[in-house]
Amino acid sequence: MSRVRTTAFIFLSVSIYLGWISASRVFLSDNDEGIYLSAALRILHGQMPYKDFFTLCGPGSFFLMAASFRIFGITLATARIPAIFDLALLTSCVCWLTWKLAGRAAALSAALAFVSFETLWHGVLANHRWDSSAWMTLAATLVFFALDQLDESPPDLRKSAIACAAAGVAATVAVFCTPPVAFAGAALGACLLFAGKKPAAAFLGGVTVASALGAGLLASRGAFGPMIHSMKWAIDNYGIANHTYYGWVIGGYGYLFHALSVGEAAVTLLVLIFITLPATLPILSAMWLWKRPPLKVIALLASSAALVVSSYPRWDLIHLNFVAALFYVLAATLIWNSRFRKIVAITALVAAASCLGITAHERLFERSQMTMLGSAHGPTADLQTVAMLQQQVRPSDTLFVFPYRPIVYFLTQARNPTRYSFLQPGMFPESDASQALADLRKEPPRWVVYMDIPDSEFLRIWPGSDPARMRMPGIESFIHERYKKIDQSSGFQLLELK
Repeated sequence: MSRVRTTAFIFLSVSIYLGWISASRVFLSDNDEGIYLSAALRILHGQMPYKDFFTLCGPGSFFLMAASFRIFGITLATARIPAIFDLALLTSCVCWLTWKLAGRAAALSAALAFVSFETLWHGVLANHRWDSSAWMTLAATLVFFALDQLDESPPDLRKSAIACAAAGVAATVAVFCTPPVAFAGAALGACLLFAGKKPAAAFLGGVTVASALGAGLLASRGAFGPMIHSMKWAIDNYGIANHTYYGWVIGGYGYLFHALSVGEAAVTLLVLIFITLPATLPILSAMWLWKRPPLKVIALLASSAALVVSSYPRWDLIHLNFVAALFYVLAATLIWNSRFRKIVAITALVAAASCLGITAHERLFERSQMTMLGSAHGPTADLQTVAMLQQQVRPSDTLFVFPYRPIVYFLTQARNPTRYSFLQPGMFPESDASQALADLRKEPPRWVVYMDIPDSEFLRIWPGSDPARMRMPGIESFIHERYKKIDQSSGFQLLELK
């Protein structure tokens, strides 16, 4: 099969696989997915991010999710379409780039390793980081293609210009999803400038057109100014609370080995070798700097390094996982051209096949049930919680979820009377807590989903949080005084207005 046909086949195969394991999976332990799903519902109901509801990331992911709902309907499966597209696109880019640098065998091995390690255990969930990583990786791939066309004899200037312009559009979409990935876009633009003024101008033209359309949409709906204010809020509040060390895991590495037997600890250590690849591959890829690589490889190195920088202050394994695609390409190429390629390739393929087996086994033996959002599968406790919530809360009801788990807004389709889909303890200042409390007093919701989580658990997840902001006593007093407990499932307490 040709490179293009193989890449298309990879995209389709990964989409089908991820659709099977993830499209209808309920996973309530994730803190963030509900932020994008609830925001998309608000957009469908005529609201605008920043202006009508609080958020601290770019608007792109919300509109991509809203478009998925508008086209395919509001179901759990359609909520995962953007993320499935992202992973399929990333895997396809890994395959195409590695094929160009190291050949077909290396490309197929890298693609298999990438998708298996990136989706171990829980498949893929909606996240703005997946969106921005996919679109920026596409931009880097298009820049690589453009530079490759300039290396031809004679150079194909037309294809190169079109690819550069398309790369500018893709990079802008990525920035609208996660603004800090603009560092990667700037790195690609700088590399193109070394190739000549025309490629750089075409890239800048794509950026300009896409930026004007996006900013114009926000400005026409009165959301551009509030977006700038939101970016300032993030600078003032997000960094300290969410700071982690490079390669960190939630709770620290010691937490992973707590109360394990010797055998279990050995298995965990073996799995960690592959789970920590997002942190180790960038270090391995730095070996390219001693090889005097061509400009098209420098573009991959520069943009991938900038993507790591854009993950700051959350340099934990989860966030490094989002930006690892290009490092799989760079590392796979280095390994394939080394004397150890057979040993490393066989080990990686066995590990990748094992990861796929673990994920598939978990999917096959998960329980399924019907919900108001279509058929769903997942952990039994999560499905029981969904059933409890949907049995009591109706889409016409009002609901407030505190302090986190905004996925509940999507699962119930109930309306949140406040601007806030989440209030992360240790990060939000008193002014936001007061605003949320004022909204609650103005329109007390019929239902509250409350989780009584100890401060130690929040500090385990967000170790940089300010202990003085861990509690919001005004909101908690409002809830305890005016609401009574109706039901409970897996820590989710359903309270009703007295």
